Amino acid sequence: MDRNSTRTVPAVRRLLANRCAAFALACLAVNGACAFAADDNRIPDDIAVLYNLRYRDGSVKDWVLDLAMPKDSGGKPRPAIVVIHGGGWLEGDKSRFSTPENRPPGNIIDFAKLGFVAATINYRLSKDAPFPAALEDCKCAVRWLRASAEKFQIDPDRIGAWGNSAGGHLALMLGMVDDKASIAVEGPYQERSSRVQAVVSDSGPIDLLYQYEHNQIPSAIVQFLGGAPNDSRISNYKLASPINHISAKTPPLMLIYGGADTQVGIETADRFVVALRQAGLKDVNYHRLGTVDHCPHSLVRVPWLVPAVNEFFLRTLRHQP
Repeated sequence: MDRNSTRTVPAVRRLLANRCAAFALACLAVNGACAFAADDNRIPDDIAVLYNLRYRDGSVKDWVLDLAMPKDSGGKPRPAIVVIHGGGWLEGDKSRFSTPENRPPGNIIDFAKLGFVAATINYRLSKDAPFPAALEDCKCAVRWLRASAEKFQIDPDRIGAWGNSAGGHLALMLGMVDDKASIAVEGPYQERSSRVQAVVSDSGPIDLLYQYEHNQIPSAIVQFLGGAPNDSRISNYKLASPINHISAKTPPLMLIYGGADTQVGIETADRFVVALRQAGLKDVNYHRLGTVDHCPHSLVRVPWLVPAVNEFFLRTLRHQP
């Protein structure tokens, strides 16, 4: 798709479905190979992994993260990536992306091997606290990374976010919600920014009101937002939807969505891409996978997506020579 052109949603759907379906099917035909597989089941000697670091003091058990980084920084600050787990905002754990065994795409060890400081975070789940608690926690974790930049040799101006499913939604919000917005202003390090400079969303919800109205994981959305979208709560549905936060400050985005996804309808991603183009945002990378279901089928079944994600972060977060 021409990055400088604007097409209608049907046109976007036809063009990208044909291209991506053909590409995905071609990749799937190569003996089911998965390029994401780790070299082995151990932590490389040149990578340090720290577990259960608290990014916020208090009694909440979820305010912890795991962090991986190259042991040798070369004397220079490194870009960072925040990895956010999925699970419908009601389950999941950071450990999925920090274990050296059977590690899936998005593992912080593999991002560290590329030269990043990578952190996978826990956040309050919807069964414990509704929106905006999860977003508050993610934003606090980003501010903690910036506050800890000297300790871990992080470049505070180059932080990205990667997430799948509910984690993709939260990653988008980290890139799109303004620091001074009327949501998610709780927690320490308020003098630091919580916005990130690049986002990868794999199957992350984009328009929660639309999804509720079209029976796409409505029960998970209701629990996340503390109830159905009645008159007193509909504003929260809009506030919690990335599609309502498009601005000139929106960072580079990589969007990975499946045409066969029944949880996050591909039409929401199509509309999102069109709206981003109409707003004049040019660094939008849309991978529309015509025959793929909800994540993790995307990165697991389409091997070329993993190096594409890596290259996106290297391009957007690493200083060019």
